[in-house]
Amino acid sequence: MIDIDRVRADTPAVRDLVHFNNAGASLMAKPAFDSMLDYLRLEQSIGGYEAARERAADTARFYAEAARMLNCEASEIAFMESDTRAWLGLFFSLPMAPGSRIVTTRLDYGSHFVSFAQRRREGVETVVVDRDENGDIDLESMRRALADGAALLAMSHIPTGGGVVCDAGAAGRLARDAGVPFILDACQSCGQVPVDVRAIGCTALTATGRKYLRGPRGSGLLYVESSFLEKLEPAQLDQHGAELLDAEHFRLQPGARRFENFEVSYAGRVGLGAAMGYANDLGMADVGERVVALGAYCREALAAVPGVEITDQGRNLCGIVTFAMKKHAPDELQRYLAEHRVNISVSTTDGGSLVDFRARGIDSLARTSVHYFNTEAEIDHMAALLAELG
Repeated sequence: MIDIDRVRADTPAVRDLVHFNNAGASLMAKPAFDSMLDYLRLEQSIGGYEAARERAADTARFYAEAARMLNCEASEIAFMESDTRAWLGLFFSLPMAPGSRIVTTRLDYGSHFVSFAQRRREGVETVVVDRDENGDIDLESMRRALADGAALLAMSHIPTGGGVVCDAGAAGRLARDAGVPFILDACQSCGQVPVDVRAIGCTALTATGRKYLRGPRGSGLLYVESSFLEKLEPAQLDQHGAELLDAEHFRLQPGARRFENFEVSYAGRVGLGAAMGYANDLGMADVGERVVALGAYCREALAAVPGVEITDQGRNLCGIVTFAMKKHAPDELQRYLAEHRVNISVSTTDGGSLVDFRARGIDSLARTSVHYFNTEAEIDHMAALLAELG
């Protein structure tokens, strides 16, 4: 069980703030913040290169904690500046011949669709799998699409504009049966629910630090299965990702770190490593259980407010809760709650949900995203504020 008093003490802002925007950017836990700040102070006092040498164990901790969280090898992990940089670095390193087909879902992130469209110039096609009658991914349609000569499966584990947890394990089995590599965007799931790459069967995974992992902005990670790594040459390399042998030849660094560049935020890597260590020590099974339970409590509390409609679809729901209110636009709700020191966000077509929202006739939704340090009392407070708004 999670010690709520302790984790709230490690999150000082909650003394006078209700933070329900963890799917946007969560609040850093004090141990993670302190480790990052201590590293920056050391850089300031002795120099950046010198600090990197002195605190090499702290920067290396990131790889160990990421491997511990995802159930993989540290050599299969790379530190990246964001989920997006990780995803782009991997995706544009995948060789695809004209006529290749990418299978994705209606719930995938908007930026990914931009990348899919870019590769149309190479003659690469995109097949979009729809939702089923429950709001989940239509796995039978995915199976048929993968069996029809697909080159890649790419999907989001949890979409940015809704609370459904897609069945990544089932998708992984379908991809393996079809012999198709599988990229999973775990931007919203890492740190919120347990994510086991071996059990899921994804070939690669990307995640960000700033959301449910409670790390700093400008940090993220890439996982690539070791057997798949040997088939990949990053589209952009420097002398960190590859060893220059002479003027015309180089040798790729072994492992996923071939996707890294030399110049990154070392303090960010220290901070994300500490944040992942904090989550690992709490236990991701316990974290996931509490977040899902708080999400269910939040849906029930909001549904009891006159005029509120819960808009999440799917059978397996998480801590992201989307809703609409008849008399008030989502951005109005966000401003009103912010005046009362309650943070939520707004999901829009511009914010990454365009394909799914257009299919549903939605322009925007209010999005509340709870984390394990939140409480039922905070949820009740938000519901009461919305009831007063009417």
